[in-house]
Amino acid sequence: IHAVRFLFARPGVMPAPLTDADLAEAPFVSLMVAAKNEEAVVTRLVEGLCSLDYPASRYEVWIIDDNSSDRTPVLLAQLAKRYPQLRVFQRPLGSGGGKSGALNQVLPFTKGEVIAVFDADAQVPTDLLRRVLPLFEREKLGAVQVQKVISNVSDNFWIRGQVLEMALDSFLQQQRIAVGGIGELRGNGQFVRRTALKECGGWNEETITDDLDLTFRLHLNDWDIDFMLYPSVQEEGVTRAISLWHQRNRWAEGGYQRYLDYWQAILRNRMGTRKTFDLVLF
Repeated sequence: IHAVRFLFARPGVMPAPLTDADLAEAPFVSLMVAAKNEEAVVTRLVEGLCSLDYPASRYEVWIIDDNSSDRTPVLLAQLAKRYPQLRVFQRPLGSGGGKSGALNQVLPFTKGEVIAVFDADAQVPTDLLRRVLPLFEREKLGAVQVQKVISNVSDNFWIRGQVLEMALDSFLQQQRIAVGGIGELRGNGQFVRRTALKECGGWNEETITDDLDLTFRLHLNDWDIDFMLYPSVQEEGVTRAISLWHQRNRWAEGGYQRYLDYWQAILRNRMGTRKTFDLVLF
């Protein structure tokens, strides 16, 4: 019965994007990226994030340089002179916590009602904020995950597999949410309501998959996560088998870790019956 419901469920209708008239009262947004040795992509990243079809006075871009040893700091200093909404934070030597630590360290300096997190290789459509932000008019919505797609599409066997995998993941996300199940964050292209993030205590610095961990803590605190199919955020796929193996081992370890961390709260049904049932099946 659940399989039939799942396959034939219809995802909710996405709200209309913000118009020019809406922008005067649009929420302030903080975009955050933790970067380390990203000289190959950081210029493209900043140019894309600072050229969104959204008032420059209504959003800020934070690039957190995590002790890069290449030309990333030099490039960021040059870019900061070009874009007034760009903020660059240099993490002190010896700072811990990985990506979660970098995000937590800068979060108190941000002003956004909504916090967006991207990877350094992200390519973002110009109308992304206009389309995502109307979803947050629903008070119980804690976060939104934007669909991820591969930017370096080729005939490479591993790339083709990741293209199919992301398409399947998008379908599963939509259907799980449509039947009242769990929506999940995927790291790159995630938008989180500031009040929800503070209620969850920020990002967990003891986990290796901050997005999967935050997914559980949001649901355990009675927040929903929605999924946006269009527009999408592009990222570079892994081209080598050994690199893919290491990536998936890390994802698997983080995915299992969250069950070990939160199993008691899950058994107490803090997520609610429908979400707990969905979690058991998936």
